[in-house]
Amino acid sequence: MAKYVFVTFWLVAAFGAWQHVQAQKPWSSIAWSPIFKDTSSTPLYREQLIPNAGQGSTHSVSTAVLPSGDLVAFWFGGSREGAKDVRIFQSFFKQTQQVWTTPTAILDVPTLAASVGRYIGKLGNPLVFIDQHQRMWLYVVSVSYGGWAGSSLNVMFSDDLGKHWNTPKKLITSPFINVSTLVRNTMYAMQDGSMLLPVYHEFAAQLPELLRVSPQGEVMEKVRMYGNGGGIQPSLVQGKNRQVYAFMRAGSHTQDWKVIRLKSKNEGKTWSDFTLTDLPNPNSAQIVEKVDGNLWIWVGNHNPKHRQDLTLAVSHDLEKPWQVVYQFEQGKNHQAFSYPAIVQGKDGVWNLLYTANRKNIKHVQFNRAWLNQVMQQMDVQQVGVQ
Repeated sequence: MAKYVFVTFWLVAAFGAWQHVQAQKPWSSIAWSPIFKDTSSTPLYREQLIPNAGQGSTHSVSTAVLPSGDLVAFWFGGSREGAKDVRIFQSFFKQTQQVWTTPTAILDVPTLAASVGRYIGKLGNPLVFIDQHQRMWLYVVSVSYGGWAGSSLNVMFSDDLGKHWNTPKKLITSPFINVSTLVRNTMYAMQDGSMLLPVYHEFAAQLPELLRVSPQGEVMEKVRMYGNGGGIQPSLVQGKNRQVYAFMRAGSHTQDWKVIRLKSKNEGKTWSDFTLTDLPNPNSAQIVEKVDGNLWIWVGNHNPKHRQDLTLAVSHDLEKPWQVVYQFEQGKNHQAFSYPAIVQGKDGVWNLLYTANRKNIKHVQFNRAWLNQVMQQMDVQQVGVQ
């Protein structure tokens, strides 16, 4: 009897905590990041590896542009994925010197466990975002017991753009056991000052969700992106006429092994059921970005079985087929180039970061002139370039 009383008390307390953070406001519009023009007519393409800090395994990079125009990147690294020696690393890219700083470990398992007051078994998937007040957010996935399906989200802040960090805190993302919320792709500011965080759920079923988060980092609202399950790691992108699209890896719900597309006509508040695109994908991370009002780019593994390639595809209409224009990597079956993150710099140059063979984080820079060149080589019509 005491056991049931304890469980009931715990569930009631958890639900009360969830009600406390559900201070909902009317749904707001997404404040999409500006698209910067690159006026250079000379194609630019550069690539380099971020220095390795000695970790045997490196994975899941996230990046953001600093107010100075420099970049910051975060990833997890250790002896292997899921090991207790995994730490979250941080490095800065200096635009003037075109070099990355030596990575610094900013979070480890013992530190996070002490901060949130519970046992932590492993760390993963960092996600960085810089808000309109130049406050840097860093989400980190953690697991106490079991696999990634039993994960929780933690958030920490820096008010000096990554030089110092406050104490991490655990997000309350569900009213009961508060597990199985993971992040991968970037967060978005909303017009009312709140944030829109794409997340995904893996416990019992795989499905995508959106968390609306207050400027203080508390969950205000949760949106399940559609009702028939499946699909993880949503990447949001602005379509035409303020429509919002989400592109996702298939998860385990289908054996078609293609990228899934969803559409919202009301800024992400409600979503259509999924559509399978023509993009093959081996259930691996991918990302979509808007280049201008008539062009979008997709980066991911473009085959149904392996992660040895990393491919660039383009589209003039997010509901029509994509065309492959370039392969950043084409390795052998035992190699893997995966988990892309991409951001446009203030100079208009695109910065693509990804995991290279689980040993390094690779950085590729390219500009619009280079993109136009590879599109022309593949005979892609350039519609209404803006």
